[in-house]
Amino acid sequence: MSDMSVLEASAGSMGAPRRQPTAGGGAPGSDAGAVTLQFRRAVSLFATGIVVLSCEEDGRVQGTTVNSFTSVSLAPPTVLVSLTLGASSRRVAREGRYGISILDESQQSLSAHFSGKPGAGPPPEFVSRGGVPTLRDSLAWFECEVTEQVAVHDHILFIARVLRCGDRAGEPLMYFRSAYHRPQPLLPLLTARPEPGERSPTPAQEETQPC
Repeated sequence: MSDMSVLEASAGSMGAPRRQPTAGGGAPGSDAGAVTLQFRRAVSLFATGIVVLSCEEDGRVQGTTVNSFTSVSLAPPTVLVSLTLGASSRRVAREGRYGISILDESQQSLSAHFSGKPGAGPPPEFVSRGGVPTLRDSLAWFECEVTEQVAVHDHILFIARVLRCGDRAGEPLMYFRSAYHRPQPLLPLLTARPEPGERSPTPAQEETQPC
């Protein structure tokens, strides 16, 4: 998994599962690869948003598409991002700060751009509100200062305090089953069926609660 294509492995951000020893204490069997594939397939069913992690180095802004991002705490505001060992993780470790930009449903091209597949359009525009660059038109943005690094197999977890953040109206770009998705509203919850002998409510009497 390359630094510029972290999308394929929210699974990888947690590492491959370890097989338990057999009852006789034997070594894991030769189907470890199949177990890993099953793990990747199963964990891909956990839908995530997509963010661009950004970091300034020598006056240039570098970005990486990531979906292994989550909030950790509200007090103080704390987030976490998981990066493979490579250029991006070394850059964040060196600078000690990173920006997070949540992409909206119209920004699939930005996800591709920072996954190493830039298009023919103009380069993405970053802004630095407090010294940490984030994408100008992102759905939400966070300026973060690293407080802790945790090595886990071939990844590093960067736990960070949120210094500033903001958002705007819109819907997120999502990743599910190793493919892009856009959110769709769910149907309202159905009302309970009437008990025998009770009259069904008329449409004007029905009450529904949105999901």
